[in-house]
Amino acid sequence: MVLENFENALLASFPLEQWRERRVCLAISGGADSIAALRAFARIAERADVSNNLFVVTIDHRSRGSESDNDVLFVRNLAERLKLAFFVRQIDPNELQKESQRQGSWEGAARSLRYQLLVETAQQNGARFLVTAHHTDDQLETILFRLFRGSGLDGLRGIAPYRTIDDSLSIVRPLLQVNRAEILEYLRLLGQSYRTDSSNESPVYARNRIRNELVPALEGLFPGKWQNALLRLAQIASDTEKYFDERVEELEREIAATQNREIAYFKTLDELAAVPEQCEDVTTDSIEIPRAPIQNVPEEIAIRYFRKIWKSKKWALGSMGNEEWRRLTQAAQQGTSTNQLPGAVFISFPNESTIRLERRRNA
Repeated sequence: MVLENFENALLASFPLEQWRERRVCLAISGGADSIAALRAFARIAERADVSNNLFVVTIDHRSRGSESDNDVLFVRNLAERLKLAFFVRQIDPNELQKESQRQGSWEGAARSLRYQLLVETAQQNGARFLVTAHHTDDQLETILFRLFRGSGLDGLRGIAPYRTIDDSLSIVRPLLQVNRAEILEYLRLLGQSYRTDSSNESPVYARNRIRNELVPALEGLFPGKWQNALLRLAQIASDTEKYFDERVEELEREIAATQNREIAYFKTLDELAAVPEQCEDVTTDSIEIPRAPIQNVPEEIAIRYFRKIWKSKKWALGSMGNEEWRRLTQAAQQGTSTNQLPGAVFISFPNESTIRLERRRNA
């Protein structure tokens, strides 16, 4: 493989025309995949005379002592050699502990806080794109992890190549069509070293066992075939979820229309001095929804709608399994009470036509 092949694969996913005049934040950990992304972007930007567009951020988890310190130093030195601005952000151990307790997973908590810091740094420095170095092997491991965790079709779509944060920032993953072997070959041709995270070998983490135990077993059983089979599954899941996404959008429009009719009704009767545009109480971390549209859709559509609420409210999404989603949906459709949901979320009915979801922080 020549160096240009790797860089052309990156550009096929994230064309230079999209970021030639935009700021790009590169999330770099020091591992092989992110270092390959850093070198590739730096080489492309230098040829196009847009190196000033790029800057580097690394997240220090402060979990591996001097090893973490040396990872940061390695990335800092490389960024300086490439004449790119460098930023480091540290995860607060206390915040990590709190988030781990909330999610019930150290890995999930670290990921959430890492992305939070990456997004903040990107936005603070005017980035239009935040680039991460997830590759094909990461995609396959993610699909396997979610499959055995009991994920629905939404999770089996795998890692999205693009994700919109807001109108000003999107996450881009341009290496999803590149595998780890190609990454290592690219670094070899460059003569570029990289850091190895010792925690990647720990059997404590499920993803490590998938990578180090399950993947070799699958290769032994289905050599050269299991990867494409999983990727086809992800594509089928993506196509199916696109259909469901459209149905959820229809439900959201019906809910909005119902809320607007209710607002107009109350204004006409002069029963409320002032009516908010949204039936949502931000201060108490709750939301009220008209029941009628929920009652008129299949259970699967309602579940997807509620999942969007959990994501937007940043409630404990990972704690909600299939049983909990169905229990919530049945309660909402039937107008019956339910026990406390994971993450201290409660469902109640202020009246027969309204559902109230509320997260009680001290519950």
